[in-house]
Amino acid sequence: MPRQPASLSSRRRSITLMVLCLLVTALFALLELAPQNRWNAPLKDSENYLQDYFAVHGRMTLVNTNIVLVGIDQPSYEGVIFPEDVVNDPVLAALRERYPWSRRVWAALIDRLAAAGAKTIVLDLIFANEDQSGGDVELHQALDKYGDRVVIGSIFSPVADGQITLTTPYRTLIPDTPGQPAALDRRVGYVDIWLDPDNVMRRAQFRVTNHQLSDAVNAPGSAQLFSLDAQAVAKFGHPEAIPPGTEPRRFRYTAPPGSFPIISVADVLTPNLWQHNYQNGAFFKDKLVFVGPTAVIFQDYHHTPFKPGMTEQPDMAGPEIHLNIINAALHGEFIRESPPQANGLFIALAGLIAATLCRFVRQPLKRLLIILALSGISLYVAKLLYDHANLIVTVISPLLTLNVIGIVSLGYDFVVERLERIKLRHTMGLYFSPRVLDAVLADPGSMQPRRAQVTLLLTDLRNSTPLAEMLGPPGMFELLNRVFEVQTVAIMSEEGNLEHFLGDQFLSYWGAPRSQPDGADRAERSAMKLIAAMETLRTTLIPEVQKLFGYGVALHSGSVLVGNKGSALRLDYGLVGDAVNEAARVEALTKYYGVRLLVTRDTLAQFSRQGIRRLVDRVIVKGKSEPVELFECANPCTPANYPDICTRYKAAYDQYYFGRFPEAQILFQTLATETGDGPSRVLAARCAELATHPPADWNGVWRMDAK
Repeated sequence: MPRQPASLSSRRRSITLMVLCLLVTALFALLELAPQNRWNAPLKDSENYLQDYFAVHGRMTLVNTNIVLVGIDQPSYEGVIFPEDVVNDPVLAALRERYPWSRRVWAALIDRLAAAGAKTIVLDLIFANEDQSGGDVELHQALDKYGDRVVIGSIFSPVADGQITLTTPYRTLIPDTPGQPAALDRRVGYVDIWLDPDNVMRRAQFRVTNHQLSDAVNAPGSAQLFSLDAQAVAKFGHPEAIPPGTEPRRFRYTAPPGSFPIISVADVLTPNLWQHNYQNGAFFKDKLVFVGPTAVIFQDYHHTPFKPGMTEQPDMAGPEIHLNIINAALHGEFIRESPPQANGLFIALAGLIAATLCRFVRQPLKRLLIILALSGISLYVAKLLYDHANLIVTVISPLLTLNVIGIVSLGYDFVVERLERIKLRHTMGLYFSPRVLDAVLADPGSMQPRRAQVTLLLTDLRNSTPLAEMLGPPGMFELLNRVFEVQTVAIMSEEGNLEHFLGDQFLSYWGAPRSQPDGADRAERSAMKLIAAMETLRTTLIPEVQKLFGYGVALHSGSVLVGNKGSALRLDYGLVGDAVNEAARVEALTKYYGVRLLVTRDTLAQFSRQGIRRLVDRVIVKGKSEPVELFECANPCTPANYPDICTRYKAAYDQYYFGRFPEAQILFQTLATETGDGPSRVLAARCAELATHPPADWNGVWRMDAK
């Protein structure tokens, strides 16, 4: 068949890669532009993680030194403020109680800070109920007196059916008036912060309309409610710093959790500390003082971009988050986010660049390096935009588009380039086992053998001559192929290597060309699979063939030479060694003893699990001078009462081994008669002969005179 022209092959490659580029680009564009769901959640999370990395490691908002955090850092100051300190001081006495304290504490705090010249005082607290200690009057007076400087909190609470309720300060503090609900009072701001879907605080919402709150306030739907932070910024003298609109605005953080120094509220209200540490309040002059709960017990901590692994303190106190928002507003540090249309264009551009590279850069390594360089440049530019242009652009989806297309194109080129080699390897695999094929391809033509310790599995089909006469050459050929098929599957399933198909004989091995520490176990499992498969094959044969169909399996371990053998013109990879000959002798003995499987002690000793087995005999096979111990292991052909047979056989064999042949003959003969056991029948006949002609130098080993 003539080869296709190069231009046709190139055109087919280009069309295929262009289609792949379009599919990958469309996929990532769809995932990026779709609302977050379970399919694109990992993509969105990855984008958030990268942007959080920029937030943590990029430029941060400069700290406004006129912002102060006064923290409720303990639920009670009983251990800090002593009884002698509270004489004639009801405020300090109240601080010794458990939180919530009398509202005269907050009235006194406002009075003290305002008198010291604090420009803005923000209380991140909700005074929802009446103060039973009577402190509402004092707090109301402080709020009225310093209303142009003080802000306190309100909070939204969702209820059934998507409705929202708004909790405002108790009516004795800031009452509703005709046309002016307390929620719209300039002294009130909502303390709520809205987390992103992954429960991370990244955006601040400075105002909402009454309509957005399902008309929770008795006011027109267009009425605007301001956040605690917005009211604080306005009263600090910078109303223009509040971003327009009601959309959440991403802000640039100032510092990691715990970076704002916390001044204890008890320190501010303790006269001695107020005088010595804060110069009688001069420290607070012209400052924005933010008061809120900072102790962990108040559970006002939230996730921020400073995740575990990025910082030692992953969660940030609510008051500290508010300070980050206020500081960002005062510096105008809000981050613009690229619109969805721009994100789609970025992904399309990445797809176009990838397609261009696939079309014109054919060298895989060069193309990969260009893609990696472009990815690094994209990340660098994205961080520059974040740090210096207050702009966040989507990065992950375009980079994934670029890199996935690059990887897909590399894979495609690799498949196309390697196709002929794969076909060649497949063809050679019909003649070699995978491990042998690797060894041959690694050093083709080498005539240097190496020594290896292997476990051999040898099997032989019995009655080949009568079977061939019955089936004829085509039928015998078909039967051999079926036998070799089941045997090959059994061997290959345990990563064995096939030596050769020699007539009706089949040799395989483990431990070469690469070592296999569990080779003996694999050989045993393979033998069990082989026997089971052969018995299944037997049932598919016609009755006449079933009568002649027989085989034996032997497992033996030893040292061999492995490598190419032959001539420079014709090579054959295989094994050479005495262990191969001995395995053949052992396999022949399966017919002699009437068993399916024999295992030598050399192999049995390597099994990690011995299982049910019996020592069949100790023999010296023909052509050898050293005895070999033969074992039979439980296999698919052994009977259900095989454990009992093993026990009785051992008792008989012990008598035989110690030369008590008449006693052994009786035991063997009884076992053979009752169970039809082949080894017992052989040993019974041998004991009869030995009882008649006792050997003078008996050592329990029988010498085989025939193969």
